[in-house]
Amino acid sequence: MYKRVVIIGYKLGSASVKLLHEGLKQQVTQPVFKVSKISTKYQPRYSDYIINWGCSIDWNFITLDDKTGHKTSINKLAFFEIVSGWNKGPNTQLHINIPEWTTDKAVATTWGEDVVCRTKLDGHSGIGIVLGTIVDAPLYVKYKKKRHEYRVHFFKQKNGTLSVIDVTQKKKRKGAEHLDTKIRNHQNGWVYCREDITEPDDLRAQALNAAAAVGLRFGAVDLIWNEKENKSYVLEINTAPGLVGTTLTNYINAFAKDIKNV
Repeated sequence: MYKRVVIIGYKLGSASVKLLHEGLKQQVTQPVFKVSKISTKYQPRYSDYIINWGCSIDWNFITLDDKTGHKTSINKLAFFEIVSGWNKGPNTQLHINIPEWTTDKAVATTWGEDVVCRTKLDGHSGIGIVLGTIVDAPLYVKYKKKRHEYRVHFFKQKNGTLSVIDVTQKKKRKGAEHLDTKIRNHQNGWVYCREDITEPDDLRAQALNAAAAVGLRFGAVDLIWNEKENKSYVLEINTAPGLVGTTLTNYINAFAKDIKNV
C-alpha cells in the first residue's frame, strides 16, 4: 500500500500541479506532497506513489521508462523518430499517423509553402514555428491540412490498462475574428471545448497507440483530422497538460483510483 503521494512538477508553481495537489488531498487518505524538481531534501521511499508532472530530469526515484517517455515527448524530433521506428513493427493495427518530416533542409525546400520549420524542439503553443519560409532548423515538418484539432488525454493504471479519460476539441473563441487556422493556439483565438464534438473514428486508437509508443503513464495527445483522407494525425504528446474543469476532475479520479487499487 502506498503511504505517501508525491507530485513532482516541471515547475513547482504550476497551476495544474497546485490544483492536482488540492484535489487529491480530498480523494485519498495518504498525505499528498508537492516536491520541487531541484529538491535535495526529498528522500524517496518504495511506498511512495510518485506523479511525475512533465519532469525529465535524471532522478533515481523516477523509473527509466518514465524518464525516457518524458524526454521523448518533450523533444519533437525524438518523438517523430520513436514513432517512425514503432511504425516499422509488424502489427499494422498499431500504426501511428504522423505528418511527413525531415532534418534535411534540402528536402524541406521541395515542399514549398507547405513547410513547417521547428526552430525549437521543445517549443509549445506555437513557439519556435516558422511557416512557409525555409530557415535553419533541426526539424522540418510537411504541413498537413486539418479540418479539426483535438486533445486526447490518456491514463495507464498500475495494472497496465491504458485508456482515454478525456477528449476536447479546439474551437474558435467567441468574439474572435480573422483567426489563424494553421497555428491554433490560445493567442490566436482558439480554445479547447468538449461540447458538440464529433470524434473521428480513429481518434482514440491513434492517441493510445502514440501513448504506448513512448511508454508514458499519462498525458495528452494533440491530433488533427484531415477531412480528405478521413484520418487523424498525431502531432505531439504533452506530459504536463493544463488542468481545468472536467479535465482536472478526470485526472484526479484516475490517480485516486490507481492509488486505492494497489
